[in-house]
Amino acid sequence: MVASIPTYECNWRRREALSSHACLHLRCDLADEPIIRRVFEVIRPKQIEIAIKAMEELQRRQGSIDTQWRMKIERAQYEAQLAQRRYEEVDPSNRLVAATLERHWNEALTKLEKIKEAFSKHQYQQGIPVTEEQKAELRTLAHDLPRLWKAPTTKAKDRKRILRLLIKDITVEKLSIPKQLVLHVRWQGGAVEDIPVIVPFNRADQIRYPEEIVERIRVMAREHTDAQIASTFNQEKIKSAKGNIFTPSIIRWIRYKHHILKPDLTRPNELTVSEVAKKFAISRYVVYYWIEHQIVPIRRLNATSPYWITLSPSKEKELSEWVKNSSKISKQRSHHSQTITVGGAV
Repeated sequence: MVASIPTYECNWRRREALSSHACLHLRCDLADEPIIRRVFEVIRPKQIEIAIKAMEELQRRQGSIDTQWRMKIERAQYEAQLAQRRYEEVDPSNRLVAATLERHWNEALTKLEKIKEAFSKHQYQQGIPVTEEQKAELRTLAHDLPRLWKAPTTKAKDRKRILRLLIKDITVEKLSIPKQLVLHVRWQGGAVEDIPVIVPFNRADQIRYPEEIVERIRVMAREHTDAQIASTFNQEKIKSAKGNIFTPSIIRWIRYKHHILKPDLTRPNELTVSEVAKKFAISRYVVYYWIEHQIVPIRRLNATSPYWITLSPSKEKELSEWVKNSSKISKQRSHHSQTITVGGAV
């Protein structure tokens, strides 16, 4: 029974009916493990102390900024109160002046309200200040997080909650370079970080020969046999896709897979067994008889390579006379001709 492997998938194109395949799929462990390692690097005691000191410095700066905001609010309140007193002290019978002072008072109140709203928005963006109790909890977490994370009692949902406290979101980008991804991490504090991920090759990719090997075989196959190519690779200690030595059958399979023709090592004026048989209209077995009894000169690279036969004019004349005067060969030729005729009639 094959165990299932959880994966992350992007199904946007499938959902929009633009494709029948997922836009991107990634094994969960390939994304989870580098993220967890990075979290452990960040949540270290020294890193936590640096972060706490940084937060304290930010809080001190924030306190100074808040003081400026409060001074701005106090000035606006004073201007509104001053406008109110001026309006209340004016003679009601002087309507034109009273209307002008009332408008100034309303403008001062509106200005005060806008400043208060801006200050509230500023405080909200800064978040809640970290208390001393929370700082102590952070220090404890830095020491206990690895043990807590690996504890068998810690559930998956608890691990997710820990990550959500630290990470806002993660975007996976597929690069143009094969088998490479980038995890764009946005931390809760606003920092952004890129974590590269190398996707391992699947089984088919692992036993697929690289283009360099294929191209080299393509070039060598023009003048070398499969056995010679395999021997060259073994001398250079190049291993096959499965880590074994190269054999002629492996080279032959690579040639078949990549449509590489076998080498034509025939020299000028050389004939194959089939060509000699056709030339004298005889059976191939007669040619093999001549070869076995050294009647015709041959050339052969190894025990599995084909025979190449060279016929001089005198040797060709001798063989022609042999075929003509041999009753046994004549019968074979007659039988061969009948087979061809019958086959042709069919």
